[in-house]
Amino acid sequence: MIIVGERLNSSRKGVFEALQEKDEYFLLDQALKQEQAGAHYIDINSAALVDREIEILRWAIPLLQDQLKVPLSIDTPNPEAMEQALRIYKKGRPLLNSLTGETKNIHNLSPLIREFKPKVIVLCLDDHGFPETPDDAVSVASRMADLLQNEGLTTDDFFIDPLVRPAGVSWEAIPLFLKSIEAIKKTLPQLKTIAGISNVGFGLPQRRLLNRTLLTLALEQGLDAAIMDPLDLDLQSELFAAEALLGKDPSLKNYLKFIRSQSPSRSS
Repeated sequence: MIIVGERLNSSRKGVFEALQEKDEYFLLDQALKQEQAGAHYIDINSAALVDREIEILRWAIPLLQDQLKVPLSIDTPNPEAMEQALRIYKKGRPLLNSLTGETKNIHNLSPLIREFKPKVIVLCLDDHGFPETPDDAVSVASRMADLLQNEGLTTDDFFIDPLVRPAGVSWEAIPLFLKSIEAIKKTLPQLKTIAGISNVGFGLPQRRLLNRTLLTLALEQGLDAAIMDPLDLDLQSELFAAEALLGKDPSLKNYLKFIRSQSPSRSS
């Protein structure tokens, strides 16, 4: 499972304040803790600081790259901010979060993908809105995969996100999400899938319980990557246990390593 650490998101009050004040200690502390917990990418989102987003990214990206071994996920809906972030990105390949199938979004981001060759998260969203069926999600995924390959990327360079919408808004959204993963993996097995796990419980009590349950269900359908909180130990435990029981962890190597790394009380 590829983990994108989600904690540096300006929608979180503490992160918003730290970015606003350019608090280096807070930013690096959160980033390094996620890296140490096993994140393969660290997501950085300063979109809530609308008028200062580009300024904040130009400050934060070099700071994080100087200290982290893992690459960053650049998370912004603003094409200009994305361009500026990609231009100052110096080490390795960032993850562009995110591209949609909407005509305007493709027009704005395709030139950046062509020039900078980042890895990409692709949302199953187009000019018709959210997919209404798993077949709709497959159709968007197939079309976007063709587009990105025409831009010079390979199927190892992008992830398809069938979109986790809050269960509290629509009880039908999560079954559709899970069936969409299954359909994409069956129809387009060469493509990798990703999901923002914590979206599921927005506005509901016991959000972490919903996160853990959704992650397990999505893994069973073939989910390859997750945008999640790697510092949530219960969520991490669920991940390693589910992979072990689903045959995704041969010889249970990762599960045993994880359990042995925990305190004696948790590993008994």
